[in-house]
Amino acid sequence: MREGSFDEAFAIASQSFSALGAESVAISSAVGRITAEDLFSLCDLPAYATSSMDGWAVSGAAPWKKVGVVSTGKRSSYALKSGECMRIGTGGVIPEGCTSILPWEDAAESGDEVSGEALEGANFRPAALESKRGDLLIPAGEKLKPAMVGLLAATGHDQIRVRKLPRVAIFFLGDELLHEGVPFDGGIRDALGPQLPSLISSYGSEMVSSAFVLDDLDTLHGEVSGALANVDIIFTTGGTADGAQDFIRPLLERMKAKYLVDCVRMRPGYHILISEINVGDRKVALVALPGNPQSALAALTSLGRVVLFSIAGRNHERLKTVQLSEPIKTAANFSRLLPGNLDGNIFTSTQYLNSAMLRGVASADGFALVQPGEHAAGTDVRWISL
Repeated sequence: MREGSFDEAFAIASQSFSALGAESVAISSAVGRITAEDLFSLCDLPAYATSSMDGWAVSGAAPWKKVGVVSTGKRSSYALKSGECMRIGTGGVIPEGCTSILPWEDAAESGDEVSGEALEGANFRPAALESKRGDLLIPAGEKLKPAMVGLLAATGHDQIRVRKLPRVAIFFLGDELLHEGVPFDGGIRDALGPQLPSLISSYGSEMVSSAFVLDDLDTLHGEVSGALANVDIIFTTGGTADGAQDFIRPLLERMKAKYLVDCVRMRPGYHILISEINVGDRKVALVALPGNPQSALAALTSLGRVVLFSIAGRNHERLKTVQLSEPIKTAANFSRLLPGNLDGNIFTSTQYLNSAMLRGVASADGFALVQPGEHAAGTDVRWISL
């Protein structure tokens, strides 16, 4: 695709790469991983009828004679008779014969007796209230959050099948880049090296290497060729245009790469290139990001991570809709990625919007994707979270 729309590029990025294979991991190591299969409840949750309060398991009408204690985590072998009660904690298994749970604060104790008002069935947590054995808990393709992992553990899972982590290499191009101190003698302080590796890792990947490469085709070809055997996706920054010092296109030609996306009608991020390189029976994705800091970040978050999600086997997010707080006009035939923030569902852009600037993005929560044309305040636009 040459200079297609954002939606055309999104479709290509989300459909061109297959998910990696699966592996089993311990439930304690599963947070942040992508499920490789639908995951079901292995038991009822709770597995038994339990108490939802600390108090007394009572049978029949008051008063009740104390006859014991329900040990948490154990099923009592004693069956309550009418007029009897047992001390019970939250989560304790309700003993046979129990008709109600009387909370501590509602109970009056006098020697071996307890009295109070207990409604039949009060404070019972029935078995299978949360899930039944066989219920679908988490579908394939979901990124596991801590609470999801807790739910899986509660329903009996010890090991689960997840997608292998995509292995990533990133190369930063530019002879002009400085890596410490303030800029001098025409140099530019690198702003992408400190942020992109951690951002890419946060999407669910393994960062194999991160390196700076001089603006030289042979050097770049050697670095990328050396990485191919050990990675699933390569990111580069800079060198995507057609200038004398832009070597990504000559690199792709030398490597016989297949262009999938060749520039997108969006700003910032126009000069993004997405390609695939055959390595034996594998396809390695190469996503070339523009060199300007805001352009690189916009291209990565809008389309680069879509490629990464495909390889990771992660379900693609449907972009939610928000509303503009003020009128916006975009260039003809070009979508606009505006950094900004949400107040509820209302989007307001930040300042410092030039593609070389990061100050506006640094205070933003994401990008509004504004379609070409003139848009009044209140117009619906899509939202890409940072």
